[in-house]
Amino acid sequence: MKQLYAILLMLLISVSALGANAYNVNQYNHLARLSTEELMHRGQDFLQNKGLVDSAIVCYSIVAHRAQSENQESKEMYQIARALNNLGYIYATYYYDYHKAYENLNQSMELSKRYGFDNNLAYAYLNMASIINDRNSLYAGEDFSSDALDNTRQAFDVAVKAQEWNVAVTSIYNMLEMMRNKNDIGLIEPELNRFKNLQLADSVEMWQCTRMFCQATEAYFAGQYATALEYYNQMQAKAQEVTTNRQQCIIKAMQQKAMVLATMHRYHEAIDYLQQVAEITSKQGMQSELIETHQALAQVYAAMGDRQKADLYDYKYLKAKDELIHKSHAEKLEKSRFLDEMRRVNEQVEQIQAKHERAHQLLLMMSLIAAIILIALVLLVRSNIKQRNYIRHLYEKNVQLLDVKVAADQPASHAVDKQEESAPKYQSQLDQESKDRLFDQIKHVMDDMSIICKPDFSLQQLATLVGSNYKYVSQVVNERYGKSFKQVLNEQRVREACRILNDTQQSSHLTIEAIAANLGFNSRSNFTVTFKRITGISPSDFMKMAKEK
Repeated sequence: MKQLYAILLMLLISVSALGANAYNVNQYNHLARLSTEELMHRGQDFLQNKGLVDSAIVCYSIVAHRAQSENQESKEMYQIARALNNLGYIYATYYYDYHKAYENLNQSMELSKRYGFDNNLAYAYLNMASIINDRNSLYAGEDFSSDALDNTRQAFDVAVKAQEWNVAVTSIYNMLEMMRNKNDIGLIEPELNRFKNLQLADSVEMWQCTRMFCQATEAYFAGQYATALEYYNQMQAKAQEVTTNRQQCIIKAMQQKAMVLATMHRYHEAIDYLQQVAEITSKQGMQSELIETHQALAQVYAAMGDRQKADLYDYKYLKAKDELIHKSHAEKLEKSRFLDEMRRVNEQVEQIQAKHERAHQLLLMMSLIAAIILIALVLLVRSNIKQRNYIRHLYEKNVQLLDVKVAADQPASHAVDKQEESAPKYQSQLDQESKDRLFDQIKHVMDDMSIICKPDFSLQQLATLVGSNYKYVSQVVNERYGKSFKQVLNEQRVREACRILNDTQQSSHLTIEAIAANLGFNSRSNFTVTFKRITGISPSDFMKMAKEK
C-alpha cells in the first residue's frame, strides 16, 4: 500500500514538473509558428553574422522536423534538406558530434536524391567528406581516407551536373589537399582532367587559386619542382582575392612551397616558410593548420638530419594535436547539456506542429492526469476500507467461534450426505451404540491440544489412543464430523491458533513461525495457507485485528 502511495505521489510531482516547463514549450511553440523561409533566414543570420550557433541550431532543427509531414511542397522540402545539411555541418564543426552530423547529412542526402535537389546534394557530399576527413585526422591519425575521397568525388560530379561551381572548385581543392602525402596523383586524374576543361568566370570563388594549386601539384608529381614553386607563388597571390577562405589558401600555398623546397634540399628556405606559417597560425588560433605545420617542420628537420629539432617539433605536433582533441572533448561536454535540451525540444516540436495551443493541451493533459490520479486514490481508499472491514468481519466471526465446541453429532441429513461422499466403501460392523461410544473417545482426544498439536500426530495414533480399529475410527470421524480426519485436525489446530493470537498478552512475544511450530505445522507457509483457508484471513491480519481491538 505504501508503495502505491509513493508511485502516485511521484506522478503528481511529474505533472507539476510538466507545468513548470510550460513557458519553454510556449517559446518553442512561437518559433514553430514561423515560416520555413523565415526560420532559415534567422538561422543563417545567427550562424554567419552573429555567431549564435545555439540559436541557429534551434531554427534549423525546427525546420528539419517538418520533414515528417506528409504534405510538404517541393519548395518546402528543399529548405528542409538545406536545414539538415546545415545541421550536419554545425554538429561536426562546433559540437564535434560526428554521429549526429552523419545522421543529419544522410537525411539531407536522402531527401535531395528523392526530390532531385542536386545543388544541395553536392553540398551534403562535400560536408560529409569534410567531417570524415576531419574526424580521421583528429582521432585516427589518418592523412588520407578513401571514404572522404569517395564523397568528395561524388560532390564534384553532382556539382558539375548542377553547375554548382563553388562546390566543384572546392571539391577539387580538397582532393588535391588529400593527395599531398600520396605519391600517386592518378587517383584523382579523371576529376582533374574534367576540372581543367571547365571554363569558369573569375567571379567563382577560389577558381583561379585552385587552378594554380592543380598545376602546381601536377608539376610537383612530374618532378618539375621549379615550375611547381612558381605555380604555388601564383596560388599565394591569387589567394589574396579569395573572400571566404583567404587565410587558409595562403597558408596552404606557403606550406606546399616549403615541402617543394625541402624536396629540392633547400631546407633552410623551407624552414623559414614553415616558421612564418607557424607564427601566423599560432597568432590567429588556427589550431589544425598549426598542427600540420609542426608536423611538416619535424619532417624537414628529420630530412636535414637534425634529430634534436625533429624530435622537438614532433613533440610540439603531438602536444598541439592532443590539446585539440582535449579541446574538442571539452567543448562537446560543454555543449552536451544544450544538445540534450535540443533533443527534448525536437520531440516537443513534433507535437507542437499538430496543435494550435500547446499550453492549453498541456493544461488539459494535466487536468486529466490529476482526475485519473484522484479517482485512483478514491478507489484505492475505498478498496482499502472495504478490505479492512471484510477482514474485521472475518476476525470477529472467528473470535465468536472460539468458544463454540464441535457438536456431539451432526444432523441426520447432513451426516448422511457426508457419509455418501467420504465414508469407506465397506459394510460397517459397528452398531449405533458402539459408534456413539467410540465418538466420545475420539472427541475427548481431539479436544486435547497437548496431543493433537504434536507434529507426528496421525489417524493411526488416534486409533491407538482410543483402542480401536484404524478403519472404524476413520468411519466414525467421517460420519460424525462430516469431514476427513485431516480436515478436523487442521480445524482444531487453527481454532487453537485463533485463541492464542486473540490473546495479545500471550502472543505478544511469539512469532507466526513459533505459533505454527507449537501447533504441529511443519512450516509457516503451510500454517498460513491452512489458516487462511479455514478462517478466510491470514494469521498476520488476525493478529493485527486483535491488537487494534
